[in-house]
Amino acid sequence: MNSVRFSGLLREFRRHAGLTQQELADLSALSVRAVRDLESGRVHRPRRETVRLLGATLRLEGARRAAFERAATEHAESRSTPPDPALIGREAELTALLGLLREGGRRLVTVTGLPGVGKTRLATAAAEHLRLSGWSVNGGLPDRDALLLTDRPQDGPPIGELLRRHPGLRVLVTAPAPLRLAGERVLPLAPLPAPRPAPGADPADLLRQDAVRLFLAHLQRVRPGHRLDPAEAATVAELCRRLDGLPAAIEHAAEWCLIQPPRRLLLWARQSPLEPADSPAAGPLLRTALHRSISELTYTEAELLRHMAGPGRGAGRSFEQLLICTGIPAAELATAVHALLLRGLVRATPGATAEEVDSAERFTVPYLVRHSLAETAAEAEQLATQQATRATAQRTTNSTHPLRLLAATG
Repeated sequence: MNSVRFSGLLREFRRHAGLTQQELADLSALSVRAVRDLESGRVHRPRRETVRLLGATLRLEGARRAAFERAATEHAESRSTPPDPALIGREAELTALLGLLREGGRRLVTVTGLPGVGKTRLATAAAEHLRLSGWSVNGGLPDRDALLLTDRPQDGPPIGELLRRHPGLRVLVTAPAPLRLAGERVLPLAPLPAPRPAPGADPADLLRQDAVRLFLAHLQRVRPGHRLDPAEAATVAELCRRLDGLPAAIEHAAEWCLIQPPRRLLLWARQSPLEPADSPAAGPLLRTALHRSISELTYTEAELLRHMAGPGRGAGRSFEQLLICTGIPAAELATAVHALLLRGLVRATPGATAEEVDSAERFTVPYLVRHSLAETAAEAEQLATQQATRATAQRTTNSTHPLRLLAATG
C-alpha cells in the first residue's frame, strides 16, 4: 500500500506540474529510468537525496511536501522490516506505559489482563525503549534509571523491599491481577477492538482494523508471500471478533491457516472459539490459562461472572441492573466488577444512546470466557457424577461383602 501511495503521489505531482518523465529527470538531475522505476514502484528504497531533489523540482511545499516525504519514508520502512505483531494496535498503550514508568512518583506499574492479551510483549517493548534511552534493564540496581521487569512475581525478595533499598528503581510487573502494594499503578490491557463487520463493508476498511492486521501479520509468518483475497476480509474480521480480539487467540488461528482456510476457522469458532484459539503446535495453553484465571476468583467474583455469562445476557448488564438482579451490596458489587475488569474477564461497552432512558455503560463477558465457564462447569458436573458413581459402587460393594453378609445372618 505504501509503495502504491508513493509512486502514485510522484506521478500525480509530476502531472500537476505539467512535466513529462523526461522533463522531470532533466530538471532534477536524475535519469529518466530512475523516474520511471520510482513511479512504477520498482525501486524499493528511494534515497533521501532523491526525494529531496524531486520535491524541490516539483516545488512541493507545506502539507504536500510533508506527505510526499512521509510516503517515501513509510515505503522504505515497510520494505526493510515487517511490522512487529507485538506492537500492532498497541501504540497508545505503549505510550501510556512509558509515561507511567517515567513519572517520578510512580515506581511500581502492573500490567493486568486476560491470558494471551499481550501483557509480556507490551512490557518487553517498553523495557526495550527504556534500554535504548540509557536505562539499566534487569541488570544491576544503580541509584537511578533502572528497571526490573518481572512476570507474575512469586520468588525472590519482596518488591516493596527492593523499592525501598533502591530509590532509582522502577518495577514493571505483568500479572493477571494487581499486586495490591502501596504506590502501585495498574494498566489494564484490553484485547484489540474487533467490531462486527457491517453488511457490505469496504474490504479495505476491514483490512485496516488492528485485529485483522495482527491476523495478517501472523499469517505472513506461517505462509510467507500469501495475500488475502479481499473477499475474505469480512470472514477474517468476524473470526477476530469471535476470538474477542485476543492477540494470542488470533495468532493461533493464523497458525491453523496452514491446513484450514479462514471460512472453516470461522465455522469452528462459531461452535466454540476455544478450538481455533488453541495452538496447533503447543496445545491448549490458552484454554488452560483461562481456566486457571477463572479458578483464582473469589467466591463473589466467580458467582457474579457466572451470572453475567448466563443465557440471554450477551448484550450485557448495567451496574444498576446487576445490583437489582444479584442482590449484592453496592460496595461489594463495585469491588467485584472492578476486579473482573482488571483481569479482563469482563469488558465495559457503551450503553444505549443518551436520548434513551437506560444509557448506562454495560458490562459483558467475552466469548472465550463464556465458553471457558461452560467447560469448567461441565467438568465440575462430570467430576461430581463420577464421585457419586464411585460412592454408590463402594456402598454396594460393602453391603455385599461376605463378612457383612455373615454378620447380617448372625
